[in-house]
Amino acid sequence: MANTAEAPTLALPVDDQVLVRLHALACFDCGTTVGPLVAAGHVYTGDGDGARYGWPVVACPRHVADQPPRADRP
Repeated sequence: MANTAEAPTLALPVDDQVLVRLHALACFDCGTTVGPLVAAGHVYTGDGDGARYGWPVVACPRHVADQPPRADRP
C-alpha cells in the first residue's frame, strides 16, 4: 500500500482532475483509470474550519508501492 501519511494537505477548491482522484476513480499519482486500482491510503483537504477531511485514494499497480502521492499536483 502506498504511504500517504506524509502527503501534504490539499487546499480547496480543486480542479476536476483532482476530484476524480479524490473520489478514487483514478490513480492518485498518475491519473490512470485503466487496469485494477487498489486502495492506497488517504489524502487530506482542509474543511474550511481548520480541520482536515480525509479522502480514501487508489493507485494503479505501477504506483501502489510508491512513496506518498504528490498531493500538490493534479
